Amino acid sequence: MDVKLASIRPGGYLRANSTLRVTGRMVNQSESGYQRVSVRLRFSSQPMTSRGELEAYADGKGPDPVRAGQPRLVAATLPVGGQQSWSVSLPVRQMGLGTFGVYPISVETLSAAGTVLGHVRTFVTYYPVGIAPQRTKVAWVWPVIDQPHRADDSTFVDDGLERQLGSGGRLSNLVTAAARTSTPVSWLIDPSLVDDATRMGDTDGYRIKGTARPQSVAANDWLRSLHSAVTGAGDHLIATPYADPDVMALAQRGMGDDVKLAAQEGTRTLAAANLGGATPVVAMPPDGLADQSTLSALVAGGSRTVLLSSSVLPDSRGATYTVDPVAHKTVSGTNVKLLAYDDTLRKILGTSTTEPGGTVIAEQRFLAETAMITNEAPQKPRTIVITPPRRWNPSPAFAKAVLNYTAKAPWMQAVPLGAAENTPPAGRAFQAQKGSVLSKNYLRQVRDLRNRIRLFTSIFTPATSGFTLGVARTESSAWNGQSRRGARLRDTLTDELDRDIGKIKVLNDGITMAGKSGRTAITISNGLDHGTVVVRLRAYSQNKTRLRVDSVDRTLQLEPGHKDQVTLDMKASANGIAYINLELLTPDGRPFGTGPHVLHVRTTAYGRTALLITGVSLAVLFVGVAIRVVRRRAERAEESVE
Repeated sequence: MDVKLASIRPGGYLRANSTLRVTGRMVNQSESGYQRVSVRLRFSSQPMTSRGELEAYADGKGPDPVRAGQPRLVAATLPVGGQQSWSVSLPVRQMGLGTFGVYPISVETLSAAGTVLGHVRTFVTYYPVGIAPQRTKVAWVWPVIDQPHRADDSTFVDDGLERQLGSGGRLSNLVTAAARTSTPVSWLIDPSLVDDATRMGDTDGYRIKGTARPQSVAANDWLRSLHSAVTGAGDHLIATPYADPDVMALAQRGMGDDVKLAAQEGTRTLAAANLGGATPVVAMPPDGLADQSTLSALVAGGSRTVLLSSSVLPDSRGATYTVDPVAHKTVSGTNVKLLAYDDTLRKILGTSTTEPGGTVIAEQRFLAETAMITNEAPQKPRTIVITPPRRWNPSPAFAKAVLNYTAKAPWMQAVPLGAAENTPPAGRAFQAQKGSVLSKNYLRQVRDLRNRIRLFTSIFTPATSGFTLGVARTESSAWNGQSRRGARLRDTLTDELDRDIGKIKVLNDGITMAGKSGRTAITISNGLDHGTVVVRLRAYSQNKTRLRVDSVDRTLQLEPGHKDQVTLDMKASANGIAYINLELLTPDGRPFGTGPHVLHVRTTAYGRTALLITGVSLAVLFVGVAIRVVRRRAERAEESVE
């Protein structure tokens, strides 16, 4: 029997004069029907004593509570596949709850014979009148992060973002939930998401794999909502490096400089979108995991506070309660503040709330966990940091509820992140912990592509192109576990790069040289529709013995759609076909294309002098032949006379 919760009332917590009401739905998934199905509420009069005990109960370990209310008949018959709503209620005074704390409950379904057919577990929090524990200060970090949806700056690879930004979409719900609460939050925003939405909102529209799309109304509406939300009182803006890179993977592969560049680009992107004030001073690596190289890469990018999972910053002093989140560490000669977010609460927030009953279960566990933290040391004020999973997809009701509970539950006090940063160190110690990262082979190909893009970008004046941020997009932590999607984006970026490189080219394919030396003009074209480039031409013969070539050393500056020429001087030593390699170079002399362009040179003779010599030789030959013919005829005539 599948048993789901629909609601628990009153919401939040119980008082002595409350009546606990639990509703839900059951589905008969067995192979036989049942008669006289009833439900019963089980409860405990003893509070749970630790977070570990709470976790074990939530994981289904141990028995259900011993005490139980009277069974309530809810279905005379329940056939195979049948469904039935149910509700149970019990006055709190009959439950025997005593002190502030977390109490386990369960609802079980029973057959006519009293056999338990199924059950569901959860918690209630009891907060009696007249107690005054020190509230736990709670600082929220609210992630608004997706995956990159563009390869280069102008090429969207899918249309998935439009749905998420629109009404009812994941990203729309996250912004709306945080905007409609009095709880201060620190917004953890990926600048590439804002950049993608801004591009979609252009008046000229945008293109998905070459298909034109009109200006996105949803993107512009979302950007306005985000701008309004992040300027709320007490709110703070944290920028991930552009495209939220897999910092650990990059640091381990010697690509830490990419993190620094992405951090700088991220700050500039948000400033350009009128979301200024965000700096890389506060950072949170993907999954909150880090080793020494990860911290070094973040610090090199400007970070001075790093948010990490509490599993990386455990309490080293053996306290019996949850301690404050701060630890200090020297990284690359810089004093850095490490800030632990509660990993258990993060996992609770990450449970599915879109399935039936998921929201109620998650809400009750969230309330129970925070109440347990306060009750561990009720007279010792402490601070915790809470952040959901990076690409969180909660039900809208759950996202709103957890923020509202933080502001209203009497054992919590919502505070800005700065309050957590300013708490003194409390015995947490850094323990390096590695997670799964982008593969070595994947990043090797990204590094090769990055080097090609940097080379191509260097020919532009100013030295910018639509491919630079594409490197960061291929390095996103979004591709960890989705290597195929990351590879598709990387391959699209490669194809677009090759296409643009091919538009800066030599137009000549072949010439004819009637002589042993000659001069020809080579035309170079910038076929791009944007971007002025500066290039040089290097020409060299494939066979210097047959054909020598010298070119005028000239640097060309070509605006979009323009052409210019370089003169070649050539000397041939034989007739026939010869080949010249024409290679376009960056201003500092490095080839940036996919290979040299081959010019076919046909030499037809050595000029007029050669023709004259040949003509005289033929004339002499003809005269000699004629003299021999005349002599032979004369000899034959003499023989006939005799």
